[in-house]
Amino acid sequence: MATEVFLPKMSDNMEAGVIVAWLVKDGERVEKGQPILEVETDKAAVELEAPEGGILRGIRPGVEPGAIVPVGETIAFIALTLDELVPSLVSLGATRAHAVGTGMEPPAAQTRSADLTEAAETGPVRATPPVRRLARRLGIELQEVTGTGPDGRVTERDLHAFVDEKNRVQSPRTLSVSPRVAEPRQMSPVARRMAEAHGVDLTQVQAGNARGRIRTKDVRAFLESAQTGLAGTGVEGEAEWVNLTRAQLTTGRRMLQSLQTAPQFSLTSIVDMTRALELREAESARIEAETGVRPSVTGLLIRVVADALNRYRRVNASFVEGRVKLHRQVNIGVAVGTEQGLLVPVIRNADKKSLADITRELKSLQEKAGRLRFGPSDLSGGTFTISNLGMFGVDNFYAIVNPPESAILAVGRIVKTPVGLPDERIVLRPMMNITLSIDHRCLDGQQGAEFLALVKQRLEQLSPIS
Repeated sequence: MATEVFLPKMSDNMEAGVIVAWLVKDGERVEKGQPILEVETDKAAVELEAPEGGILRGIRPGVEPGAIVPVGETIAFIALTLDELVPSLVSLGATRAHAVGTGMEPPAAQTRSADLTEAAETGPVRATPPVRRLARRLGIELQEVTGTGPDGRVTERDLHAFVDEKNRVQSPRTLSVSPRVAEPRQMSPVARRMAEAHGVDLTQVQAGNARGRIRTKDVRAFLESAQTGLAGTGVEGEAEWVNLTRAQLTTGRRMLQSLQTAPQFSLTSIVDMTRALELREAESARIEAETGVRPSVTGLLIRVVADALNRYRRVNASFVEGRVKLHRQVNIGVAVGTEQGLLVPVIRNADKKSLADITRELKSLQEKAGRLRFGPSDLSGGTFTISNLGMFGVDNFYAIVNPPESAILAVGRIVKTPVGLPDERIVLRPMMNITLSIDHRCLDGQQGAEFLALVKQRLEQLSPIS
């Protein structure tokens, strides 16, 4: 039986992906794990791997470079043989990517995608009876909700996400959606997805009909006018306009959401890195022989923090619908700056990896960040984040918690600093600031302080580790 190839969720907040290129043609043989498709997510370009070995068959019509494909959509099949029958998939009917200034979509393709999307808008909203009942109970018009299920189906999760977003943009005194309050802007689900894909603020879009309902052609017109406006900025000679990348738009949106929804506070400690640097020097030759690169301070931090997270599980947690979810895996994200913006690739099961393993993975992730090409699981599943700006000369900073995580560790540079010893001597020691930002819903100040103290203690008392 043929195996479905569908678009998975490749980053924590991914709802759709833009097809960049097929790496394998219909009818060609593939091996399990072989990259077959390149997809642009909200973070970076990701290579989708074949779930099984066999023959790539039945690529879905419309899934071509530039198409926007929702998460979960079936896009092709892996058959055992070339003659095996596979289901026939209907055309995706997705809008093609037309980001301002990219030139990704030619005029002929714009016309074709406009026909497809306008046809999709006029169809009925797909939803199960329980979802429709829930929508009526919450006073939500299904036409206003972006469906993320198969074929754009609206799910219960979509309804709850719609409620959360509406509560966020309403007055702070408004705690829930009122059935009597209508959404300020009416829009089609396809138009909403198109706007989100390009980072368009829908409050700036003018509806082209008397009902005030925003359609894809209105979003497209806004994008085209913005492109025209950018092209003409040279006349003023007073300013230069720069378009944000998808990664920058997503990061800004998530950080704003984090500050608005999570009560956050920070704790700072100063660490004597003498033993840690001695250990790194002692282990450098062995690890460089294994991995081809010297171990870094970030690698040491990941190893130490991973062990501490196993002891203080509330730090390795998420706040979900009024409860704290304690993660069994320790997946540490490492904030990396790229030309496209801030990315957070993840080292999975960091508590089970040696310093050499972590060093090897860090090298691989840094190379992928340089090319902006990641694997399907490189940017998702993080449970804790480390952001090290010490290499840029930053002494101390406060990082914003990366949702849905409960904490993030900000790391400054190592500076030789006068330190008073118990025997009253003053010596120069390599000191480093570490700052833990915390979601107060998951843990309190004492729990955060105990975790930070354990990290400090282990860094200052490091002995050879595997």
